Amino acid sequence: MTESKKKTSASKTKNEMVEKKDGMIMDPNAAPSRGFEEDSFDNDDLIIPRAKLIQALSPEMSDDDLEGIKQGMIINSLSKEQLPDEFIPIFSFKNFIRFNAKTPDAPGYDPEFEPGAIIWKSNDHRDPKVVAECGFGPNGEKPLAVTFMNFFSYFPGVPMPIIVSFSKTSYKAGKQLFSLAKFSGGDMFSRKYKLSSVKETNDIASYFVLKVAGAGLASEDEYTIAERLWQEYSTKKKDIIVHDEEGSVTEEAADPNSRPY
Repeated sequence: MTESKKKTSASKTKNEMVEKKDGMIMDPNAAPSRGFEEDSFDNDDLIIPRAKLIQALSPEMSDDDLEGIKQGMIINSLSKEQLPDEFIPIFSFKNFIRFNAKTPDAPGYDPEFEPGAIIWKSNDHRDPKVVAECGFGPNGEKPLAVTFMNFFSYFPGVPMPIIVSFSKTSYKAGKQLFSLAKFSGGDMFSRKYKLSSVKETNDIASYFVLKVAGAGLASEDEYTIAERLWQEYSTKKKDIIVHDEEGSVTEEAADPNSRPY
């Protein structure tokens, strides 16, 4: 019996119940929480927070209402709380965003949009805009749009799913995570990983990039929670709205020479 099947069987022998943790009831068969009866709302109205890596130019650094925010910290973009260093990726997907250039003299600047604003975004790698603007030009011109490798994830102890996104200088870490998960076998959510940041410096500036490393098998309870989230959200990848996508361009601003992959 494979590792993933063993875990699935084990989870079902516990009446598919996981104890209540941090205000989140993890029973796949539990009745809906009260107060959410309005049927005009659904999961398409949910904005999933992302793991945000704080850089020198991140808005949180100058927010007087936030205490203890430091460069290199990884926070929940919605709650602004620091995330635990271990997480369980549940499924992966890519999306593509073209941000307007910061200055009028920069390649691809569009005067119809504010500097740094989102010009377009897509989840379809076959989208003509993605094909035309997410790759390098014939003479080595940098892509106008950014490719994001996303992992819909569960951080044990955090009462909401989190998107861990890798782009530009951190894209290499995303490829590493995908490779580790793929070659380990079993369900993607059968294993845990550590998420951290490391400082890098070039001729222009210092900045932080994401780093990942294996952290062993998920516990039985963690696996059951992740499996429930996979069942609920994995078929809705194209409908997922990621919180604070605009902040992505700010995070990468410290390294103007960074590439999307």
